[in-house]
Amino acid sequence: MRVIFLGTSSFALSPLRTLLESVHELVLVVTRPPRGAGRGRKPRNPPVADYAVTHKLELLQPEKLTNDIISYLRSLKPDVMVSAAYGAWLPKKLLESAPLGVVNIHPSLLPAYRGAAPVTRAIIDGADETGVSFMLTDSGWDTGPLLESFREKIMPDDTTGLLEERLSYIAAAHMQTVLERYVAGLIIPEPQKTGETVYAEKITSEETWLDWNMSSEFLERQVRAFQPFPGARTEHCGNMLKIIKASPVLMEAPPGEITIKDNTLIIGCGEGSLKILTLQPASRRIMDTADFLRGTSMRTGDKLGSKK
Repeated sequence: MRVIFLGTSSFALSPLRTLLESVHELVLVVTRPPRGAGRGRKPRNPPVADYAVTHKLELLQPEKLTNDIISYLRSLKPDVMVSAAYGAWLPKKLLESAPLGVVNIHPSLLPAYRGAAPVTRAIIDGADETGVSFMLTDSGWDTGPLLESFREKIMPDDTTGLLEERLSYIAAAHMQTVLERYVAGLIIPEPQKTGETVYAEKITSEETWLDWNMSSEFLERQVRAFQPFPGARTEHCGNMLKIIKASPVLMEAPPGEITIKDNTLIIGCGEGSLKILTLQPASRRIMDTADFLRGTSMRTGDKLGSKK
């Protein structure tokens, strides 16, 4: 098959690598343009662009999928397009540019967690499992008919980064078989099952500020869900802290109140408390709690803020 691949984030890398190593012809990689990142907002290429450049693949980075861009894609005569975490809506004209359509790889068990942040939302919600769904893209947001789905357990210590990486490997392991069975007519696309639909909205900056009135179990899930990016935040005396790793403990204290004892840092929550294991002060490196406490003015009885 002649295949055009659309993807942007690191979740797309393993499927892209598998496609490149397959017998099929990867005629073009489409990804998003560079975006400002870091303190200086210096433009940075997305992971898929870096991979394509490193492997000397044909690469296109349009700001928008205009009619001219779609005409160019159509001129390449792809049999099918594959998308994974592309991060932009695909116009109907593009969906019709390949005879077999656009096969999308989505990191959830559709119709659960349609949308921009399926892995992060599943961890925050305390879901027991998620998975990878192969679907035909239609004009909606992750609403197209399913080809096949593969389940994966969410582990108690999973961060978004760890779980996305595992799901990316699962997607890569099954992608070629799913594509070839679909092309051969051995998989018939079926509408997504009716029932409860959960939308995984994009994470907002406000959500990354920990609300110490919530339970310690919920806050611990938020800490894991916001790793490696954007990070769960709180503040002490006007200074921002990112909480990298934490653990719920059976101790009661007022929400946000700090207890320091024997090189441990425990924060009271609405229910229980949260033991901070690893954190990152603003403009400094990630460090364990003992290292942080040796150089901080933080004291027992101080309060952490929920939001600046």
